[in-house]
Amino acid sequence: AAPEMGLEEDTQVAMVALERDGAIRVLIGGRDYGESEYNRAVSAHRQPGSAFKPFVFLAALEDGRQPDDIVLDTPVELGNWTPSNYKDRYYGAVQMQEALARSLNAAAIHLQEETGRDKVVAVARRLGFSGEIDPGAALALGVNEATPVQLAGAYLPFANDGLTADPYVITSIYGDNGKVLFARETVPGRRVVADDDLVALNHMLRGVVDHGSG
Repeated sequence: AAPEMGLEEDTQVAMVALERDGAIRVLIGGRDYGESEYNRAVSAHRQPGSAFKPFVFLAALEDGRQPDDIVLDTPVELGNWTPSNYKDRYYGAVQMQEALARSLNAAAIHLQEETGRDKVVAVARRLGFSGEIDPGAALALGVNEATPVQLAGAYLPFANDGLTADPYVITSIYGDNGKVLFARETVPGRRVVADDDLVALNHMLRGVVDHGSG
């Protein structure tokens, strides 16, 4: 189906779908295992891009902002770096929830600088973003690499009442005689997002799908 979808014949994909407790229900590591045994879902480190922005907006919420607070979506210059919005279109003063819904780069950078990169990094780490994080100017734009499984795991608290959960595949292994060789131990998750902040962020994320870039 690749040609009909506008994809090149050698295009590869990866997909991960998790239950709230971390159970991996879908794990796609590539188009064809016969062509490539490399599992991109668990091994491929890629820049998450705008998928990193919720960590920036959560850090701002924890810093005292509200979804309807105003953030500037205007050209920004940090040193010699001048990031731009999609098609170089800027929206001026916008509500924070609209900035996330439209995935506005400049607004995210302004918010990152006002909140503090250290706070953004701390939020990403606390939620489980386990890749290396360079707290440079481009932090909000998702330049730090992670695998799809790592990123999905860091998103779990958004859907899991603010609790962490480690992604897993195997629940138990039995021998020929029925003896249990391995049984996954259920470990309680840690609360990493306060209720008020979680409600606000999930409201904002719904806007991404309802009328935004999602």
